[in-house]
Amino acid sequence: MRVDDVAAPQTLAEAISILKRRPEVIPWAGGTLLMTIGDEAGGGKPVSVLDLGRIPELSVVSRSDRYLEIGACVSLSTILALPPSLSLQPLRSAAGFIGTATVRNLATIGGNIASRNSFMSCFSALVCMDAAVELRDASGSRWSGMHALMNEDNRPRFPSASLLTRIRIPTAPWDATVLYRLGEATSQEPYAASFAAAARFEKEMISELRIVAAGRRIVRDRALELSLVGKRLPISQKDAEAARAVAKARAMEAGFGDGTAGLYGEYLAAFLSGVQEEGL
Repeated sequence: MRVDDVAAPQTLAEAISILKRRPEVIPWAGGTLLMTIGDEAGGGKPVSVLDLGRIPELSVVSRSDRYLEIGACVSLSTILALPPSLSLQPLRSAAGFIGTATVRNLATIGGNIASRNSFMSCFSALVCMDAAVELRDASGSRWSGMHALMNEDNRPRFPSASLLTRIRIPTAPWDATVLYRLGEATSQEPYAASFAAAARFEKEMISELRIVAAGRRIVRDRALELSLVGKRLPISQKDAEAARAVAKARAMEAGFGDGTAGLYGEYLAAFLSGVQEEGL
């Protein structure tokens, strides 16, 4: 990627003003993703960069009784270093999957979930955790669910002339979580898809369930989730196998390859079988 010029605002107001005048500029924090995509970001042309690293409030982590709020420029290594008492799975697993320690020191949570080409691993984790994002533009700020970063075709979409400033995660813990990569990155698919799931139990039953697969598209089958809520633990082999088949079919419909879709189904079945002892 060839950089034509860099704007380095000191405040969010300055950053929004620049975006309003020049909506084509590319926000930059750690820069790890942009440095891996070559000239794709600018269509082969020099690009203008908006360096967000000097805006203090984007690097703040705060907690209230109900939520943990993470600034978009907080590094993945900082997230991994947060106290173990915070309920941050499966986000911790997602952050730990990414690169080396050096890369995680640079890579930011905002850059990971605001990718324009593919949903990265932190995105699937945050969908499972019922996270919300704060988006700011010239008209003000607003909180939205993670759906604000996807289009009607379930592909990545980022609102024009907007900045992602904070991520808000409910602090209520999940009883069981998991996150896996669905295969490995390849030259054709440089970012491996991921599978995330989270469940809560009550009276030896599944009371809440989130199931997500994310790659070029995101797959979340709420009908499948609802069909499993209320099931008594341990989950029967028949129910786990039925869920596996449905999950694979949904992923295939979304354009996932047979191998990736198959892994999604297998990991879901394994998760459902594995929560038996945890729920009792």
